[in-house]
Amino acid sequence: MPFHRSIALVLGLALSWAVSAPALCQEPPTEADAGAVALATDVLDRMDAGDFEGVATTFNAQMQAALDPAKLADVQRQLDAAGSVSSRSEPLVVRQDGYTVVIFRIEREQVDLDATVAIDGDGKVGGLHFVPAGGGPQ
Repeated sequence: MPFHRSIALVLGLALSWAVSAPALCQEPPTEADAGAVALATDVLDRMDAGDFEGVATTFNAQMQAALDPAKLADVQRQLDAAGSVSSRSEPLVVRQDGYTVVIFRIEREQVDLDATVAIDGDGKVGGLHFVPAGGGPQ
């Protein structure tokens, strides 16, 4: 399976709106967004570090039921297949359906990705999505 297809993973809640998030009004984070941005950054940092147990503790009940640490490790292996991270953009924030959605552009050696972390109203991760930058082929 081509890399760009295998990396287009939608994890947890059905975040069909996350793919279209770049078309929504995105804003740089405000001071009020600081908690969501910090949590999203922590999730991505822990994924890169291989702390999948730690990532799972940030999930809401639906995400915990759908995505265990072993599955997170599988996701990270697919991400790592694109090479090491060369940079991660400053986050953009979108508010959608009660979620604060934090979007990062991650540049890897072989492909740029948009990483989306959706934070629910209780401050828990309710969605995690990786797609080739610009919502490329899926």
